Amino acid sequence: MNIVYSTGPVENAAGNASVSTWVKVLNLSQSQEIVVEAKVYRLNGQKSEIASSSFTVAPLSSDFDVFEIADILQYEVQIAVSDGQNALVSVWGKDADANLLCAHRFVQNELNIISNVSSSNAINRSAVNRVSNNYHKKRPRKR
Repeated sequence: MNIVYSTGPVENAAGNASVSTWVKVLNLSQSQEIVVEAKVYRLNGQKSEIASSSFTVAPLSSDFDVFEIADILQYEVQIAVSDGQNALVSVWGKDADANLLCAHRFVQNELNIISNVSSSNAINRSAVNRVSNNYHKKRPRKR
């Protein structure tokens, strides 16, 4: 079952604002990989997508991706997972010194489920490609 989680609107105009947001996914399945699609939206005025990324999490593994949100005063993160029953999801904000910000920490039970889709409408695995733009921070890949 595909599930789409959302942080809901996040205020980022404080003195200790996040400059990056981290999406972390843990796959609890012993045999099936999970496909993740993460999107970040700017909410300053009209909602607009500013970054997206797709990645695959191997069984009994975790992975993450990082998005730059410096100067984004309000934002939302949405995370679609291909197997919501076996995925644990969290979102973390970090300041300019790479410190975690408690106000921008969202563990699974704090995320909103905004879509629940049956497996017949599964995320297209052939379309799993990393999208890069000014807000998506490339990270070293595991070897």
